[in-house]
Amino acid sequence: MDKAALLGSAIEQVKDLKRKATEIGKAFAIPSETDEVSVDYNVPEDKTFIRVSICCDDRPEVFSELIRVLKGLRLSIVEAEISSVGGRTKSNLILCNESDNREGVSSNLKQSLNVVVNKINALSSDESKSNYRIRSKRQRLFLSS
Repeated sequence: MDKAALLGSAIEQVKDLKRKATEIGKAFAIPSETDEVSVDYNVPEDKTFIRVSICCDDRPEVFSELIRVLKGLRLSIVEAEISSVGGRTKSNLILCNESDNREGVSSNLKQSLNVVVNKINALSSDESKSNYRIRSKRQRLFLSS
């Protein structure tokens, strides 16, 4: 086997492993390294349910801000799957629309969630500039290695 064929084989194997890692990440609620907000209105033929996925820095303010936004839009959480790894958190939520204004909720939801993620990022970057003391034992363990 010549060098070019070996390199081609290695590249294909890396691509395959990357694809498999992406599939596993989608199957499990593992936080990604990038901030993400996705909203899916096509949950089982009933337009009153909305599937939301949010990935951002793990901060104490995350859930209070999310709940504030959802209450403002008159949405309630029906199901939540939340995971936190290495200072990142991923929340997969199924929401129920309690209002009659479905169009208003759908147009404002993703924008409002993006504002929450940006606010969390601003808080994280402000505190990383200062002498912020990490209170979470989990984060201290990840940062010490």
